[in-house]
Parts: sequence; structure tokens; C-alpha cells
Amino acid sequence: MKTTAERASAYLAKMPVAMSGQGGDCATFAAAQALVKGFSLSVEEALPLLQAWNQGCLPPWPESTLRSKLRSAASATGRPAGYLLADRPAAARDPHPTFADYQNEAEKKAWQRRQWPELRRLSREELFPIARRRGMPWDGLHIAQYFGLLKACRLEGADCFVVCEGRFAQARRCDGLPFTNAEGKPIKAKNLPGSEGAFVGRGLLYEAPHVLLVEGAVGLLEALTAYALVDMQASWTVLAATSASSRLERDPALLKALAGRHVRIVPDVDAAGMDAAAYWLGDLQKAGARVDVKELPAGCKDLGALLTPPEPNLDELNRLFQYP
Repeated sequence: MKTTAERASAYLAKMPVAMSGQGGDCATFAAAQALVKGFSLSVEEALPLLQAWNQGCLPPWPESTLRSKLRSAASATGRPAGYLLADRPAAARDPHPTFADYQNEAEKKAWQRRQWPELRRLSREELFPIARRRGMPWDGLHIAQYFGLLKACRLEGADCFVVCEGRFAQARRCDGLPFTNAEGKPIKAKNLPGSEGAFVGRGLLYEAPHVLLVEGAVGLLEALTAYALVDMQASWTVLAATSASSRLERDPALLKALAGRHVRIVPDVDAAGMDAAAYWLGDLQKAGARVDVKELPAGCKDLGALLTPPEPNLDELNRLFQYP
């Protein structure tokens, strides 16, 4: 039989880590609450477990903050002590928590994320048919897979590839067929329930002085592929908004990370894409980034049009990454 600490550690390993600018404060409180309320651990007993979980947070919290979260969780009301202990008497045991049991939106989304299907690593052999179906080279898919931004799962009975980072995950069927939304209408992609995050590719930023900003989770794969195909001396990275409604102003940590860098926006050629680019341009300029906008050639709605196939468009792809 596992000890309570071992069970608590295993439970914590399944909880999402804290990401700056993506509800990290709520995620850390939820982890602390699971330890001191759910498993009835003391603050001192819970601290080393929370510290181990904290190593995956971006950025990790200082010990003083972790202690504060544990103390706050211990004094919080609303959840009975030991609600995650299965060995309590049946009369005192909580039923298995459901979506309706949680008191706020952050807790509900965290519960939804714990119900996600297993996200597994794609094999190299699995990348090729996905690339062929999308009519693009596999280079960008390989890069995304290497950095953990592209995974696979079974969703609604279908094999899917998933663009994911932190608390965000968007699935598309490998066979190219659509999903069906709640209204019975076909949709190309489906965000897994509880997904949060307006931008993906944050983990690729590092110290690259040049950033290509595109729209759409699959746009991240297209931009990575484009960069892999061109011959550039300057160091670039790519960042993708999860939708045209994503707003940088709501992500102060990301804006701070982009300050002082050169950011090139490549908008989708439609009303929503152009509107989004205007918002991003203003926010980035206010944050101190050097920003320009590169429009796609006539007849190209998005970056993917230059990759199907890429050979006739290599000059245009090179121009996307030329600076100044």
C-alpha cells in the first residue's frame, strides 16, 4: 500500500503546472489545496511535494510563495478535509468530483484538463502521413514534435494530432475529416475542454532576436516548416496566436518577453486576420518591441498556401525571414 504522501505525489503529477500569464496563481493554489485539504497533509509535509511539482512551473515559484499558498489552502473553506482520501469511512467520503462540484471557473477548467485523453509522443513514422495529407513537408512537424508541441491522442474514436503547450491543446483528425461541434456543424479543429492560452510557441522564444508571429495553432507548424526550408543567417523563432481573437495585452508576461525583440507579423488574409494584426502591432509597439507586418502574396490566404508545395515559393519564403 502506498503512503498518503506517495498517493498525494502521484495525484499532483497529473495536475497542470503553473505557467506565467496563464492562470499560474490558480494552478498553484489548486495544487496546494489538493495536498493540505485533499490528502490532509500538514504544511511541512506538503512542502517538499509541492516543491517537486514546482520544478515544472514556468517560472518556478520561490519557497516563500509555496508556503503562503499552502497556508492559504489550509485555511480555505468549501472543501472538506481529506476529500481525496479513499480510505475514509464511506459515509464521510465525497463522491467522485464532477464538473458541477467546483466553485469557480479556474477549478472547473482544471477538472476538465484532468479528463483529457492521454497525449502521447508521435513517432517519426506517424509524422509523414500527416504531412502528406496536409500537402506540406514534414520538417516543421518534426521540430514541433521534438520540442513537445505536437503529440497524438484518440479523441471521439479517431486518431488525432494535437498542437499543445501548457494548458492549451488543439486536436485535428489524422484522416483529415472534420469533428462535429455542439450544434452538429463540421469543424476542422477542436480545442480540448478546459484549454487555456492565447499563444503557443512560448517555449521556443529563448534568446532569438527575431520572432515570426502567425495565426492559428496549425500556423505554428507551418511557420516552423517555412523557417526550416529557408537559408537564413539571422536567428528566428516562431509564435502563433491560438485564434484571431487572441490578445497580447492580456498576457503581460509574454509582452515583457517580446520587448526589445524584432517581431514580424504575418496575418491571415481575411478581415479577422487583419484586425488581429492591428491589435498585435499596437500592443507590441507599446511594449517596446520592433514590429513590422509582412503581407502574404496575392492569392494566399495563409502561410500554408506557400508550402503546398514549397519549391515554387522558396523566394517568397526567404523574404519572410529577411531582416532588415
